[in-house]
Amino acid sequence: MENDILDSLEDLGYDGSLLDPAALSEAVSQGPASTEFTKLVSWLTDRLKDFCGLEETIHATHSPDDAANFVMELSGCLRELNCPYTSLYEGGPVTERLKTKESAVQLLDYLTSELQTAHILAVKKPQELRSTTSPDNQSIANESDIAKHLKIMLIALGFPKPPANINSFQLFSRVETKVNELMSKNPGVISKPLLKARLSDKQWEQIMKINDSLVREYTTRREMILKRLDVTIQSFMWSEAAKKRENEITAVYQPVRKLLKASCDLSVADILSAREDLTYVHKTSSGDARVRCAINKVKIPKVPDRGGRVWEQEPPPPEMPSFQKRVDQPQGQRPQSGRGGRGGRGGRSDRGGKVQGGWGDQQQGQSYGGNWNQSGGGYGGGGGRGRDHYQQDGGHQGGGYQGGYNDGGHRGGGRGRGGRPGSGRGRGRGNY
Repeated sequence: MENDILDSLEDLGYDGSLLDPAALSEAVSQGPASTEFTKLVSWLTDRLKDFCGLEETIHATHSPDDAANFVMELSGCLRELNCPYTSLYEGGPVTERLKTKESAVQLLDYLTSELQTAHILAVKKPQELRSTTSPDNQSIANESDIAKHLKIMLIALGFPKPPANINSFQLFSRVETKVNELMSKNPGVISKPLLKARLSDKQWEQIMKINDSLVREYTTRREMILKRLDVTIQSFMWSEAAKKRENEITAVYQPVRKLLKASCDLSVADILSAREDLTYVHKTSSGDARVRCAINKVKIPKVPDRGGRVWEQEPPPPEMPSFQKRVDQPQGQRPQSGRGGRGGRGGRSDRGGKVQGGWGDQQQGQSYGGNWNQSGGGYGGGGGRGRDHYQQDGGHQGGGYQGGYNDGGHRGGGRGRGGRPGSGRGRGRGNY
């Protein structure tokens, strides 16, 4: 709630000390005992009086002892405004009203919302307001403001109080003569004016219209930029972690935000006071002319050319080898075959057959050999039989048998010379 009140006060043009969140929190805690709080309430009711024609006037206090009088004046003002919060001005002793922080915050929220509503009605439906600020009164206020600045100028130039029968032309003629005299004595203090021509009334009227159009344009732009800034800050407070630190963020942001104003204070008087030094423009696009840029304080030496240009690079090697025509295998080739070997002659030992390309078991007279053909001898002679992937040797009759993967291999004959009974040796040879 306090942050909303701060935003409303900034929108209403309040520039007092209570724009500080800590000061506002302390003031609402003290209530009518705080002189700053009473000054803020008096400022709000004075603005409402201009729009709504209030009869009651609230005076700020100078000490906590005046709190009771302040509450009584405030009660009459709230009754005149038909305030819906009756607890602020009715019931109980006067000294007990606005004692709590919640009631003080409620009062400020009501007054700021009423003043904002009055501003809106003054623009859209001014006939619904009982304003005491008529056009005549407004012109008197403007004249008094002009008179105040004229008084400051005449005192600075050393003029005595002008007589009552002097007109504006005579007064400004004397002022111009005095200013030219002072400038001739001190030529280096102020440069020559930028606008040297004398303009007619019609030209001045046209300049006023152009200035009003530019002021509205740039005020709209500044309002848009400031609104984007406010929305950006609010978007950072959406997270749960930021919501817990909302007061800390506001304490950092509000002092900076209140310095940024959407209104433009330029007027025709600024055109008249413009001097020739405004025509001195410093270039910012050149490295030698950027005198205010921090990057110019660092001199970067010449760096080598590291390449990287596409047209200077070699093309990459191909990702796949070149395609070649497939070479066909020769047709009509038959598998080779061999013939059997001859038998061996007998011997005295009962050893097994000789195995070519495999392994043999000499004790059993039997051999196996991979995918090759073997022959061997056994008891009294050698005979071989081959089938599929191995060949088993054994028999009583000498002879050779060729075999391999092909079951129907060629049969080879073999001869053997007998020896003693129970002994013999055979030898065979075969091809895959």
